[in-house]
Amino acid sequence: MDIDEPLPQRFILVQSHPHARQSDKTISLDSAEPLPPQQHPKSRSDERPYAPFRNFADYKFASRCVKRRMPNKDIDEDLNDMHDGVYSKDCKVTFYNHRDVGGSLAAARITNIPFHCETLHIDFDGPSLGKKYDVEVEFRDPWALIKRWAGDESLAMVSTWYSQRKYLCLNGAVDFSNRLYDEPWTGKTWWEVDDDLPDNPDLPACFLGLHIWLDKGQVSTKVKMHPILFRACWIESATRNGSGNGGGTLAGFVRMPEELKQLDPKTLSSSRRAEYDKLKRIIYHGVCRLVLNSLQNRSFHGEAFRFGDGVTRVGYPGILIQSMDFEEVAAWLAIRNSRSLHPCPQCLVHKDELHDLGLESEPRTPQSMSDRLSEAPNNSRTAREEFLRQFGLHDFVHFLWKFAHSDLYKAVGYDLLHYFDGGIWGRHLWILIKEYLQEHGLASAFNAYMDKFPRWRNLKHMSAPTTIDFSEGQTFVDILKCILPCISELLPRKSPLVRVVRIMQKMRMMLGLDVTLDSRLNHLRALISEYQNCCEDICRDFGKSFDFLKQHFLSHAAENFQLKGTSRNMNTRVGEGFQQEVSALYKKTNGKDAEHQISILDENEETMARLDMAVNAWQESQAESEELKLIAGDDADQETHWKLGSPETPILPRRLEVLRSDNRLYHNFDMRLREYLATCHPASPIRLEDDIKILPCKTLVVNYQSVVNWKGERDILRCNPNFHNKPRYDSIIFSAESNPLAFGKLELVFRCFLPRGVTLDLAMVRTYRNSSWKSKTPTDCPVRELNSSPTFISLEHVERGGLLCPVFGASKDVFYVIDCIDEDMYLRVNNID
Repeated sequence: MDIDEPLPQRFILVQSHPHARQSDKTISLDSAEPLPPQQHPKSRSDERPYAPFRNFADYKFASRCVKRRMPNKDIDEDLNDMHDGVYSKDCKVTFYNHRDVGGSLAAARITNIPFHCETLHIDFDGPSLGKKYDVEVEFRDPWALIKRWAGDESLAMVSTWYSQRKYLCLNGAVDFSNRLYDEPWTGKTWWEVDDDLPDNPDLPACFLGLHIWLDKGQVSTKVKMHPILFRACWIESATRNGSGNGGGTLAGFVRMPEELKQLDPKTLSSSRRAEYDKLKRIIYHGVCRLVLNSLQNRSFHGEAFRFGDGVTRVGYPGILIQSMDFEEVAAWLAIRNSRSLHPCPQCLVHKDELHDLGLESEPRTPQSMSDRLSEAPNNSRTAREEFLRQFGLHDFVHFLWKFAHSDLYKAVGYDLLHYFDGGIWGRHLWILIKEYLQEHGLASAFNAYMDKFPRWRNLKHMSAPTTIDFSEGQTFVDILKCILPCISELLPRKSPLVRVVRIMQKMRMMLGLDVTLDSRLNHLRALISEYQNCCEDICRDFGKSFDFLKQHFLSHAAENFQLKGTSRNMNTRVGEGFQQEVSALYKKTNGKDAEHQISILDENEETMARLDMAVNAWQESQAESEELKLIAGDDADQETHWKLGSPETPILPRRLEVLRSDNRLYHNFDMRLREYLATCHPASPIRLEDDIKILPCKTLVVNYQSVVNWKGERDILRCNPNFHNKPRYDSIIFSAESNPLAFGKLELVFRCFLPRGVTLDLAMVRTYRNSSWKSKTPTDCPVRELNSSPTFISLEHVERGGLLCPVFGASKDVFYVIDCIDEDMYLRVNNID
């Protein structure tokens, strides 16, 4: 370690791999200011960044057409109106019809990595489906994509070429005991790959890991498509997980021959179904092998080229992360399905032991699986199949076994969307709870409680969740966040269903962190152990079996995060949005050879996204070159971490007291306010004859430093008697003398105008106190009671918003602190770090 400057009290230590030849650095966390947000790529300014379009007007019109995915007839109609003088007498757009637009887009696409078509020849030997198949594959060369990303100067500022080790240090000294994981290059796998690459200071070697996503999706009522999406793991997640330049890129489609599309596998006999599955597997892997073929030799030997930061390096490609639901994972890895003897893609756990989350099973590796295939007997097809069945394998040599730095089993990530949100919670335990409520006549009461749950920003409000038969993963997450105060007094005493809800809330927070630590992962492991104990009680009381694969994946979650960074790097949620894009693009085709048409439309959108970035940078550079004539006022507000919004009419406190005389909280409002100011703000003395004016506001915006990643976050809080036709008074977390984590309910937010030009931003709140009340089924969820008398606080003491919900059906008025509303709230309230 080589750090010269004095160490902050709290900091992140960053160690780059020795091949990077970079000194260690520290990132201070002591400042009240949060860490700056992730940078976004910028393009070099250019005199004509919109080229090859003739002028800026052509570029803007084409950009609008592409973004809105306008049909040709609408483009022609708009252009006719433009040139007929309907909109303007001086039209600068030079296009006259959609063909002109298409010609310019075709010229702009020249700078793209183009799609090209190759034919995959398969000679299949089978009694029913045996024949020669010619499969047309349209795809982009992944190596060309990699070189495009790595060589792009505009992406260099958001790229990290070498692995890193990060550590959280909290006591003013270097501490290697708590490693930090966020982006893929902070995981252990990347460091191991860098260790394996040659160390040549004159021509440095660099690992270029790919993230692969593929899935089948319904693009219409009759058509399914299998897009393949690539992301560059060395690009920061804010850019990598987006759809602009440096974001996810369509690489091609897995297409099946028409003969197979016409077969209904459910109607086939067992022998013919096995033959059908084998042929599909051969085609599937033949397409994937063809698409990735340009990476195989380079994964061993690399290729030198100039990177975006101006340095020439030898790039070694590899597959680092695979994000797919299990059906696609099984097809991609050529392993048997979830009902096989050994269904896990990462280890050889037996199907009867999937419930045991503490069991350590033999891991799958390319070498071990290749060895098992070699050991399989050849004297009998039946004997060979039975042998391979013991390892969950098909009789298949996987093409990725012949790639370097591409452990296809280790690359499988923990998919929070399919494995937890829509898996063990959405498709299993929520269903069990819902059926219990319905069978015992409790569903209506539960739905009524859920309807009364307080509203919160970005939280879906559901009035009758038990009537929802199917939904996407985020809806299940929102149910999980809201459910505890609605069932804790509804279900019997010591109910394992209440306990499992609480444990799952906590696990979901820890699984969803975008920055994690060894200490946080240890907390997650403890939660998983507690969860398994609760599952055993549920199994005993309800006969629920937990021998299913999505349950087992929990046992791999913590290790996956240590290997490849946090769940945002491997979650299929970022790919699911692309399916919607494919579906929208399909609707713009005529349905014939739709994949080819979609590839062109996608190229257009990629082209315009890159041009948009270049034009924005150009416009910024033009603006920066102008002389700025901004003069700060003498009374400029001091920068604060809060802002007031939705102001009402200024009013005297005595007048407000009269207008709200029916609300006991405003009794003696003027006197209590003066007493508070005299006690807490003596520097601005108030005489009895002095008038005080206040400006009531309905919105409070609080900026705070997240304890998850130490970056900036924002809460928008309401203090409004009529917000969307309902009263809404949010709660806050504030720092008090006796409690740095105090909770209060906003009753009034206002700016106070004092004599001599002094202003103060204050809130009248009702504070929450600790409660000794116990639920029927005790949990560790914090419980509070609301004090009846209000008090004043300065907004400088507000930390962030807080959500508390009444415990419905409780014997007294008590509230649960909803600490699972987001990851910051959970870590903050439970003092995890």
